[in-house]
Amino acid sequence: MNTELTPAFILHQRPYRETSLLLDVFSEYYGRVSLVAKGVRSKKRSQSGLLQLYQPLLLSWVGRGELHTLTACEADSPRYILKADSALCGLYINELIVKLLPLNIPEIEIFKAYQRVLPSLQQADNTEIQLRLFEKRLLSCLGYGLVLDHEVETQQSIDENQRYTYRPDTGLYRWAEGQQEPPISGRSLQHLITERDFDEQSLPEIKQLMRNVIHFYLGGKPLQSRELFAQLRHYN
Repeated sequence: MNTELTPAFILHQRPYRETSLLLDVFSEYYGRVSLVAKGVRSKKRSQSGLLQLYQPLLLSWVGRGELHTLTACEADSPRYILKADSALCGLYINELIVKLLPLNIPEIEIFKAYQRVLPSLQQADNTEIQLRLFEKRLLSCLGYGLVLDHEVETQQSIDENQRYTYRPDTGLYRWAEGQQEPPISGRSLQHLITERDFDEQSLPEIKQLMRNVIHFYLGGKPLQSRELFAQLRHYN
């Protein structure tokens, strides 16, 4: 397969052999792809410096199977510069995409959501909210959309004054004392449904809900970016 100058971002890179790089790439029309960039580590920085995280790119590649060979790379627009917490948020989003998206399956809506979240992270504009909304859209596009407006057992609409628990494989249940699952208020659920009015009460509850759901779909596999964030918080 020959692909010519398609919009893409690099999610992760690592050394390969003596002079090459292995790239995890998220492309608009081909989804997540694995590329080998041959010889780029032996070239001058001006020739290989485009292969950076958060750099909008136009990439070309050839090959069949799961690993393709990069043949051309051009900048599509200026690189997004993420600093401090925003940089950690970017690493977290990249890792989610790598671990949740299969190879070579187009995910155009997720690509658009990724394009939207990067400018907000660069501006450090409510990064916590941006993460929660990206997680929600990612799950929805993958077919794991959250059903938050009614209880599974009774089909009753949520009540802002009640507390609930969400089970990823079935849905929303009324929370009761003694349950191991953390509760979330109907008020916080409403904020997540409408995607507005987030505050200091609803954001922690929504964060815990999304963490549990994503942990479920990751099959319990740990996220290195989350562990890094926890370590930095510990030492700061």
